[in-house]
Amino acid sequence: MSKTVADLIAAHDPQGFAPFPTIADVNRVTKPRLTIVVACVDPRCSVDKFIDFNLGVPEVVMVSRNAGGNIRFAVRDIILLDTRFVIDELVVVHHTDCGSTMFTNEWMRDTIKARVSESHWEEIDTIDWGANTDMAESVRGDLEWLRKNEVIRDKLKSTARGFLFDIKTGKAEEIKLV
Repeated sequence: MSKTVADLIAAHDPQGFAPFPTIADVNRVTKPRLTIVVACVDPRCSVDKFIDFNLGVPEVVMVSRNAGGNIRFAVRDIILLDTRFVIDELVVVHHTDCGSTMFTNEWMRDTIKARVSESHWEEIDTIDWGANTDMAESVRGDLEWLRKNEVIRDKLKSTARGFLFDIKTGKAEEIKLV
């Protein structure tokens, strides 16, 4: 039987591991520029693999990933991190051939209702499952939603940028609000 990811984690040997600096250690040296990238969980859109984050300045890049890279699903992380550490840059990255284009919210609701008790249907009906039909429009929609959000700091939402990563060419096209 082949090993699972959980088996590999359980068997991990920390010998030779170099510890990461603590948050206090990093902040004592200099306050690094803090960027949060909201991206899809799809491993083909792992931004830290297709972008070299070596920017030549003290930089901390955190990636908040969820199905479809939907900013509404990452808002808790954004607000928490911005309140605690002050985010300098917010970037939204979606990608071509995203699984979120392969279903509708209605299909998700119907499929889930078929496997759970009717007592959960009301809750299921309220969930936005993040279905998309056009990924460039999805990035635009996230930026528009962000700009209208009353809880996110004005400077952060006014400087946020969005991109569509093409999984075939490797190009990242900036998507701007029109």
